[in-house]
Amino acid sequence: MQGIERIKQHILANADATVKTIQEDAAAFEKKTLAESEERCRNILQDAEENARRDAAMTVRRGESLADAEKRKNRLAHRQNIAEAVISRALNLLTEEPEERRVERYASWVRVLGVNEGVITLSEREQHLERPLAAALASETFTFSKQGGSFSGGIVIQHGRVTDNLTYDLAVRDHRPELTRLIFEMLGGDLVAEEESDDA
Repeated sequence: MQGIERIKQHILANADATVKTIQEDAAAFEKKTLAESEERCRNILQDAEENARRDAAMTVRRGESLADAEKRKNRLAHRQNIAEAVISRALNLLTEEPEERRVERYASWVRVLGVNEGVITLSEREQHLERPLAAALASETFTFSKQGGSFSGGIVIQHGRVTDNLTYDLAVRDHRPELTRLIFEMLGGDLVAEEESDDA
């Protein structure tokens, strides 16, 4: 019986030592794991903060880029509106000139063409210029279309199989890009000053 009791005591003693060792190892492991976890958390938070700063900076830059693009778009639209207004005003001035000046202009175009006969079409609003223009051309070989043209001013002259469109509308349509560019150049100084004022 004493032998069995000694074995039992030995087992219990070893068990106590083993438990103590396990507890110490567990505590050390827990301490190490906690320290590593805290370090990982700090790294994660630091990375998140850096990423947030980068994302914020990128968002700001993206916003600034979009704002600049929108500003350029608005400026271009503003310039185009000015160009359209200038072209429209110029056309109105041409159509509102004194009748004798318009008649002489149309007659000079016919002379430049070197045409001696043909059918001339005036715009609907200038049908009344038929007789003055015929007199300015001093020729009875020209006739006039009874149907007025749907254009703002100028003439269309048909001679033989050729039709020459000398209307203001066609001139503006064919040369609109060039006219717009010239207007931009003419008004560029004022527009630049205005834009610099906006930036300030």
